[in-house]
Amino acid sequence: MKIILTVGHSILKTGSCTSADGRPYGGVLEYAYNKNIVNRMAEYLRSVGHKVDVLVCPELQFSRSTDEKAYKLQRVNSGGYDLVAELHLNASALHNARGCEVLYKTEKGKKIAQQIQARLATIFQNRGIQKRNNLYMLNSTKPTAIMLETFFCDSSADCALAEKTDVAHLIAEGIHGGSIANGQHESAGPELTGMLYRVQTGAFTVWRNAEKMKAELQKKGFGDAFIATVDLGQLFYRVQVGAYSVKSNAENMKKKLQQAGFDALIVQA
Repeated sequence: MKIILTVGHSILKTGSCTSADGRPYGGVLEYAYNKNIVNRMAEYLRSVGHKVDVLVCPELQFSRSTDEKAYKLQRVNSGGYDLVAELHLNASALHNARGCEVLYKTEKGKKIAQQIQARLATIFQNRGIQKRNNLYMLNSTKPTAIMLETFFCDSSADCALAEKTDVAHLIAEGIHGGSIANGQHESAGPELTGMLYRVQTGAFTVWRNAEKMKAELQKKGFGDAFIATVDLGQLFYRVQVGAYSVKSNAENMKKKLQQAGFDALIVQA
């Protein structure tokens, strides 16, 4: 099959992430977790002969979450794909739900959803597959489409299971419909934390000072610098560069900033 794997959600120009955030409840950030596992999924599928592309929305470019739709659909529908699989994690209003589910619309999608669900349910509680008619990634795509709600990002119990499981391998086997070598169902490693890391060069109470710092960064080639506002009883304007789901990438950016003469520290978003 020719497959495109897409990661749900994005990071907006403001630095805000549009996904569910389970970290206050002992869980993970949905977007960061899925961004971390998607390339490993692709490698598993390629190893058994599938042609696979990965699609992640550009970070710090969109003004609204609705910009994600046009960006993804144009690429998904023009690529001649047989299947699009979009990665999400679930969340519940009371932060007490658990389990896995896969969403589909067509009969072809149903078959693949069943295969994936069967693999995920070896680890997570089985919530079953669901036919949905109100989601653009199922309604508006030319390829057969499925959407994964792999586990609950705001369930510490689900996240503990995910931490010691090669979730990418489970999903890849479900898409493939058979066994794939080298998946040991072990921990995916310390980088798969579901965190976002940003590199901060300053925090100001005066917006004008933050703008000045941002302009200095951009002048020296750090074009993705942005200002994030946080209310800590008083408004602070944090000047930051990048938003990374892998901490080592943030550490590399920190070194570059320091070499350019800026103070820099890594903060969790």
